[in-house]
Order: sequence, then structure tokens, then C-alpha cells
Amino acid sequence: MNIKRILDNLEEIVGAILFIMMFAILVAQIIFRQIFDSPLVWSEELAILLFTYVGMLGVSIGIKYRQHVFIDFLYNKFSGKGLKIANTFIQSVVFISLVAMIQIGYKLFLRKKIFQLIALKISAGWMYGALPLIATLMLIRFFQVLREDYKEGKFIISPKHIETESDEKVVSKEC
Repeated sequence: MNIKRILDNLEEIVGAILFIMMFAILVAQIIFRQIFDSPLVWSEELAILLFTYVGMLGVSIGIKYRQHVFIDFLYNKFSGKGLKIANTFIQSVVFISLVAMIQIGYKLFLRKKIFQLIALKISAGWMYGALPLIATLMLIRFFQVLREDYKEGKFIISPKHIETESDEKVVSKEC
């Protein structure tokens, strides 16, 4: 597997590994509690930690495949330039939200890293670090999608080499 392919599928690879680890930890917890009558003290905290990362990676996958919240019932009512304006507005809101997630997440990480996850005996920063870390990955995926949308002329400002609907109408009237 080459590096580009790994980077393109980073969320899926890491998310799958973490999900399998979380599942194995929870199964082990059930076995130890039910069969050996000796629950694993650390398993719940570790499962929560892994679930946090798996969930955030899932959101990044959603951005990568354009599955994030897009108010479809409203968005689909537009056409032509209105559609481009709506898309530009929605993508601007997503961008602002991601930047805010990184900034707020980093501040939260700095405040919480001094505390300890009791059972795991590690810094709570590992838990709260998921937000700025994976929000940064989301922002990278967002820019990748944004570049594709820009090339396809889905924004108010389009590349000059792409004819927009209004340009096509002018060309067809001249012929």
C-alpha cells in the first residue's frame, strides 16, 4: 500500500483499528466480569477514550465524502447562482465551525491536560486532545473537498476556465 493511499484512507484505517480495539476491550470486560467475577477497572475509561477518537474520525470521514449536514430541503430549492450562493454560505459556516473547534478544543486541552484519567493513570489531555487534533484533520479534508468544488464551479467565484450557467445562456443567445 503506497503512502498516498494510506493518507487518503487515514480515518478509515485508524478508525477501524481503534474500533476493533474498543470492541475487544469491551468483550474482555464482559468476560472478566461475568466469568472471572473480577472486572477490569481500566476498561471503561479506555473504551470511552477510544470511542471519542472513533466518533471524531467518523465526522472527518463525513466531511471527506460530503456527508456532513447540508440542509437539503432548503439547499435543493435553489438553482444556478442561488445554488452557488447557498453552497458558498454553507461551506463558509463549516469552515468557521472547524476553526472554532480547533481553537476551543486546544484551549480545552490545555485546561484538562493537568488532570488524570484515574483508572488509566494518564493525562486527561489524551481525551480532550481528540477535538483539536481531529478537527485539524477535518479542516484538511474540508480544503480537499473545497478545492474539488471550486474546480467544478460550485461557488460564487469560479475558475475562469469553467463556463457557468449564465455564461452558457449568453453563448447560446449569440449563436
